[in-house]
Amino acid sequence: MIEHLDFAQASDEDRRGLYEVVAAWAVEDTPGKKKPPYAACVARWETRDELGFEPPRFVVAREDGKIVGYAQVQVSEAEANAHLTIATVVVLPEHRRRGIGTALLRAMPSLMNGQTVIESWSVIKGNPGEQFAAARGFRVITSMTRQRLALTELPEVGEPPPGYELVTWKGAAPDEFVEAYVEGLNAIADAPFGETTFDHAHNTVESIRREEAEADADRWVVLLLHKGDVAGVTVVERDSTVPTVAEQFHTVVLPAHRGKGLGRLIKARMLHNLSGVETIYTRTSSQNEHMLRVNHSLGYTDTYTYMAVQAKIADLQP
Repeated sequence: MIEHLDFAQASDEDRRGLYEVVAAWAVEDTPGKKKPPYAACVARWETRDELGFEPPRFVVAREDGKIVGYAQVQVSEAEANAHLTIATVVVLPEHRRRGIGTALLRAMPSLMNGQTVIESWSVIKGNPGEQFAAARGFRVITSMTRQRLALTELPEVGEPPPGYELVTWKGAAPDEFVEAYVEGLNAIADAPFGETTFDHAHNTVESIRREEAEADADRWVVLLLHKGDVAGVTVVERDSTVPTVAEQFHTVVLPAHRGKGLGRLIKARMLHNLSGVETIYTRTSSQNEHMLRVNHSLGYTDTYTYMAVQAKIADLQP
């Protein structure tokens, strides 16, 4: 049976059912990998994500009342991404090859608001989901490398070149720097993300202030200025449910300032700010060889590769 599930109103049993599905998927084909914490999954399902997409909407598959699979979609309030939905389909391994994933995919449009393009950024290379997506009309648009850093030894931080200065803060951006911060974040549009139709460059002062007001975890920022103008930025956010874990989000150096080692400089400076953090995760485009090298030089190790796939809603073949 396929039905809608309002997560905000869901029973604890159904919330746990969703978790068991995603936890089984998270450790699949990865011996020794730990399941994600339950509280972390709930927090992710209840809040807008770091890219500005709304909390997910769900359809679930049940057998004898138990959730055995689900599909989720997320839509964005940003006009630039009004055409796009981010989606995930997950089915427990023992319930696959019975048409459940196809039925969930077929039910997805009922969760949407007229979006025309669907992307999934969670297809693990070599996982059964790769074949499922290809068979239903999705095409690979980019690949991402997941990386991990055990923060046991801090790197040295050199001095910025003449004319540059570093500004750091935790929490909300100071009023005098918020516009430069927004400009730096929007410069990520120049980063290699394959053929995605997702617009990364839609931040405004108002959207940043809204994110800050809604944040339930520590956020650190290092802003690089050159003669008062933004030259680069990097952002790290603590996991709201596991305080010793953090996620490295945006790192950008504007084009006019590249080739000077500034990306590594601001990321190294950031590592000195992260009080209480022991492990940091990040994702980097597999085509972004420069940033992969920077991360490796700081001690990050590659953990796995995953793909983003895309299809027009009208072209899906469920």
